[in-house]
Amino acid sequence: MKQLDSTTRNGVLVFLIFAAFMINGVATYFQNTLIPNATKIIGIIVLLTVYFMVRHKMANVFYTIILFWFLGDAFAAFNLGEFSGKLSTTFYLGSYSLLIFVLLGKLKRIHYEGLVSVYLILVLLLNAYFLYILCGVMKETFSDNLNLIVSISHGIALLAMAYFAFAVYLSQETTQSIIFLVMVFCIVFSDVLMYICNLYVYFWLFEFMGNMLHIASFAMLFTYVYNHHNKIKVKRKESFTDFSLLHSERLTA
Repeated sequence: MKQLDSTTRNGVLVFLIFAAFMINGVATYFQNTLIPNATKIIGIIVLLTVYFMVRHKMANVFYTIILFWFLGDAFAAFNLGEFSGKLSTTFYLGSYSLLIFVLLGKLKRIHYEGLVSVYLILVLLLNAYFLYILCGVMKETFSDNLNLIVSISHGIALLAMAYFAFAVYLSQETTQSIIFLVMVFCIVFSDVLMYICNLYVYFWLFEFMGNMLHIASFAMLFTYVYNHHNKIKVKRKESFTDFSLLHSERLTA
C-alpha cells in the first residue's frame, strides 16, 4: 500500500510538472506574464502540501529558505509599486544566503587534497573574474545606488553558492551533493536568463527556460529537504536500535 501511495504521488508530480511545462510554454510565447508568475507561486504551495503529507516536520533553516523564496516570487509576480522588484531580489538574496549557510555547514567536515584543491582554486579565480565583470556591467546598467547594491549582492550570492556547491560535490560526491549542485545550477542559469530578458534583449524562449529552471530548482530543493529529513530519521532509528541492543546486553550479562 505504501509503495502504491508513493507511486501515485510521483505520478501526480510528474503530471503537474509536464502540465506546468506546456502551459508556461504557450503563455510565454504569447507574452502572458500572469500565468508563468502564478505557476511559480502555485508550484510552491503544491510542493509544500505534498511534503507535509509525507513529512510533518521541517528544519527552521529550510522553512525560512522556502518562505523567503515564496515572498520573492510573490513580489515578482505582483507589481506592487516601485520597490516591488527590489523587495523580490532582496528576498531571493536572503534565501540564497541561507542556502550558502547550509553549504558552509557541510564544508566544516571536508578535507581537500591534491587535484580537488587545484580545481577549487581555478574555480575561485574564475568566479573572481566573473565578479569583476559583473560589477562593471552593473555600474553601467543601474543609476540607482540601491538597485546597484542589491544586484551586485545578488550576483555575489549566486557565484558563492555555485562555488561552495561545487566544492561540496568534489569532496563528497553523494546523491545529496549532486542534487544541491544541480539545484544551484538551475538557480544560476534561471536568474541569468531572466536578467538578460529584463535588461538587455527579450526573447520568449529565454524567459520560458528561465521560468522552467526556476520551478525545477525549487523541486530540487524539496527533494534535498525530504532526503535530509529522511536521512535523519534513519539515523535516529539506528541509534535507538543500537541503544536497545546495548541495554539488552547489559541486562543479560
